[in-house]
Amino acid sequence: MTRKATRKTTNVELLNQLRDVLGGRRVSRGETDRLNYGRDLWPRSLLEVRQGQVPHQPDMIVWPETTEEVSRVLRICNEMRVPVVPFGAGSGLCGAAQPLCGGVVLDTKRMARIERIVPETQMIVCQTGIIGAHLENELNRHGLTMGHFPGSFGTSTLGGYLATRSAGMAATGYGKIEDMLISMQVVLADGSVNRTRTAPRRATGPDFNHLFLGSEGSLGVITSASMRAHMLPEARAYRALSFKKMDVGLAAVRQMLRLGLRPAIARLSDEADASTTLHALGVEAKDCVLLLVFEGRVARVDLEMKKALAIARELGGRDFGEATAQRWYGRRNSEQYRQSPLMTEEKLLLDTVEVSTVWSNAAHLYTAMRKALSKKVSVLGVMPHAYPEGCSLAFTIISRAGSADDLAAYDAVWRLALDAAAQAGGALSHAHGIGRLKFDRLARQSPVAVELLRGMKRRLDPNDILNPGKLAPCTEGAC
Repeated sequence: MTRKATRKTTNVELLNQLRDVLGGRRVSRGETDRLNYGRDLWPRSLLEVRQGQVPHQPDMIVWPETTEEVSRVLRICNEMRVPVVPFGAGSGLCGAAQPLCGGVVLDTKRMARIERIVPETQMIVCQTGIIGAHLENELNRHGLTMGHFPGSFGTSTLGGYLATRSAGMAATGYGKIEDMLISMQVVLADGSVNRTRTAPRRATGPDFNHLFLGSEGSLGVITSASMRAHMLPEARAYRALSFKKMDVGLAAVRQMLRLGLRPAIARLSDEADASTTLHALGVEAKDCVLLLVFEGRVARVDLEMKKALAIARELGGRDFGEATAQRWYGRRNSEQYRQSPLMTEEKLLLDTVEVSTVWSNAAHLYTAMRKALSKKVSVLGVMPHAYPEGCSLAFTIISRAGSADDLAAYDAVWRLALDAAAQAGGALSHAHGIGRLKFDRLARQSPVAVELLRGMKRRLDPNDILNPGKLAPCTEGAC
């Protein structure tokens, strides 16, 4: 008997058992809920909605509040061979939260309790359904910050960060989510609960945290985590600098990091992105623009900004002050929330292609990607994150849509983008994950890695109930 047939014959029994665990109000199979949980913010899904389609809907949604409840839900679903899709806030951009096989969507947002904040050790322990902005607000009350600010800051969860290996806007200064993780509690498909050891570092073989980091809900459900926090900065300094060419701006950032400078944010926009982004702030810009934010102790902030400005001047950069960078910083999270109305009301095809590479290849990758994408769509380019060894590059793609061919056009643009990235030596994803969007390309580019992932999937989830069809499916055509 196939999984689908099994699910149909046990729907009432499943509903009753889940209600026994969670009560009637935390289990739903209402049509509105099923529609709402049939997608995340993958732009392709928004195009489908515009055409009146939500092709993948769950059979029901559950809202657990504790690790024990998650364990019991998974045990029931595993015994009945019912798919389970962990769901944070649904702000992912690659379709990772789509319930391809129906089943149960497990919404974690009621698991939002902060268990412990220890300012002396700058460590926090909390459930992973907490919204990032809510966690940050509470940390600020204790003089701390996570330093993790993705574009979806107000509509994304800690569990989502961990499950997709997220990087925030201040990753240059504070690191990425994997740099902040100490330990986690994970519920496996059979309902067993496992916690990795809480210690600053371990030399006891492979780090099992990394088995679940980036696993997109396909290997286990992360229910709580111990995280590193940072002291709130004593001071913050802002600057906007312009450069005639993108490669010169890239060279300036590379030189800053090479000399040990660590801006919290170093965001370099090409001419197209700068004219669009800064125009919205009332600033006319014709060149590439680098926005710098340094934060920390007053003396260090002043010194690092002074050195950064000296490097920019040596490379022909023009300093046009603090105000532009301050205005951008105040509105830095607003762009992502405009995506859905732009696509649905103004009928645009809009998405972001994000890749990464080492510094020696950055200018080449930027040029190759921009040239390829410009053949089909309007392109805005930006370097949103930088590290000592390299950087990420992101390309906002925009075109007029509103026809029956939108989905085919979207797919064609992404094939072109991923081909260009692969040929120019770029990584397929820097921070958005894989989901449905990039899995086929991942399997082609890294077949050995995918086969290893499938082996782990077979061991940890032999019935393939956790987010089937994503990242490391262990059965073919199971849905």
